[in-house]
Amino acid sequence: MNANEALLAALRRERLVPDQIDAFPGDEVSAKYGGVPVSPGGKLSVEQTASAPDLEWSVPDGESAAYAVLMFDVDAPSRSTSHGLCWLHWAVGDIPGLDIARGSEIVPYAGPTPPKGSGPHRYVLVVYRQAEEMGVRQLGRPKFDPLRFAHSQELEPIAANFFVAENE
Repeated sequence: MNANEALLAALRRERLVPDQIDAFPGDEVSAKYGGVPVSPGGKLSVEQTASAPDLEWSVPDGESAAYAVLMFDVDAPSRSTSHGLCWLHWAVGDIPGLDIARGSEIVPYAGPTPPKGSGPHRYVLVVYRQAEEMGVRQLGRPKFDPLRFAHSQELEPIAANFFVAENE
């Protein structure tokens, strides 16, 4: 099993695909928090993830598409009471290539802050290829539905990753 197949298997095992993300080729978003790499399903501390991660993903040569990045907690307020809706932690659209700084920040980054004693929370990072310029300039954080949002904006998932954080 190669790395892409392993990532997709982990996303399916956690029901992130198809519940929160449409099926996609399985490329991994390379994410680092202060130099600490995110491995699919790996555990990171709330402190480690306080600032936005550095991200990279594969951009085909010559492609001029814009990209969007979403990060959301699928287990808010807890894994047993999430009801399939998420807490949106970060949204950036209209990213040229890999240059997130030149994208339009729709929702500023907010690091994981799961409620104390609510157990482990899964935080998902997804990169989407945009069909056209984003028509959204603001989004609410609570009760976010990433699948519905992606469909409404014609976003195609191309890469993902996820990690676990807990406030013990």
